[in-house]
Amino acid sequence: MSSSPPSGPRSRRPTPRPGARRSPAPAPTQWSGTDTGPFPVPGLRPLQRAALSTLHSGSRIARGGLRGVDAADAQQVVAFPTPTVQALLRYGFIEEEDHSGVYRATDHGLRALEVLPPW
Repeated sequence: MSSSPPSGPRSRRPTPRPGARRSPAPAPTQWSGTDTGPFPVPGLRPLQRAALSTLHSGSRIARGGLRGVDAADAQQVVAFPTPTVQALLRYGFIEEEDHSGVYRATDHGLRALEVLPPW
């Protein structure tokens, strides 16, 4: 005996209110296996490795401090020195989430963490 789908109105996703803050997509924590491009550096410096490891563990990073980071997000964000964050940005290992000064790892950065040796 087969059951028919329930009749009635279809449920709709709630429409976000204008001005409501949309949470960013979750940052990846594992390399997808599809990134195969060349690396711009032969190895990772200790702070660069620490920043990528922080991202790999599910936290996010900020440049120089937590100024501008929402209080709700501050517990999930670790501050790293500005030169470290700028280098990771320049290499394409991280990207800014939403103009808030918080960064997440790119697939390229997660592969670098797995593949590149320390300096």
